[in-house]
Amino acid sequence: MSETTTVLVHGAGHTAAIWRTTQDYLSQTSVAVNLPGRAGKGGDLAGLNVADTSRSVAADIRTLIKGDVILVGHSVAGILLPSVAADLKGRVRHLVFVAGITAPEGQLPAEVFAPGRSDLFTAYLSDLRARSVGLSFENLDKKTAHALDSLSFSCEPMRWAGLPASLPRTFVRCLRDPIQSREVQSRLADSCGAQSVIDIDTGHTPAVEAPEALAFIISQIAVQAC
Repeated sequence: MSETTTVLVHGAGHTAAIWRTTQDYLSQTSVAVNLPGRAGKGGDLAGLNVADTSRSVAADIRTLIKGDVILVGHSVAGILLPSVAADLKGRVRHLVFVAGITAPEGQLPAEVFAPGRSDLFTAYLSDLRARSVGLSFENLDKKTAHALDSLSFSCEPMRWAGLPASLPRTFVRCLRDPIQSREVQSRLADSCGAQSVIDIDTGHTPAVEAPEALAFIISQIAVQAC
């Protein structure tokens, strides 16, 4: 059996570089991928959508990895994981949502983490896109880049089509997250169908705040998935 590789997908406003220290501590082979429109990877940041971005991630995995994979998504990348897994058709052994944003089939993720505000988010996204056409990740201020990434995905209906119900899923709950309360993260964990919830004593970005502890959690999941 070929080795299972851990694929790390960054969240809003970041690049694959956010995972470097975590990768140093992982006990298994890993690959961190960039979403389109940053770090020299083609794509219009203002025009990102779930379908195209998921296809980009799946294409990178096919190019870089031969065997099975574990998908790890931070924050808004959680919205992408089901579509990436469906595209890879049976190669995914486990989904790991690190403070991962998700929603039930057909619902807007924005409505799960901020009920009643999706109309405001959609209007703000339209304005952001109009002001950011043609600009790269590197040419945008950090706040705008983060908002574009987050709202581009969370204002689209969630899709779980093609994903086996039996595919194992873990939610990593960040106990000191100032963005997502524990109540919000409980809703997100329920939305992704997580069979287990693992706590980590960090804010929203454990890859920066506690990379060794996060790597330990991911490595333990990888051992169980093999």
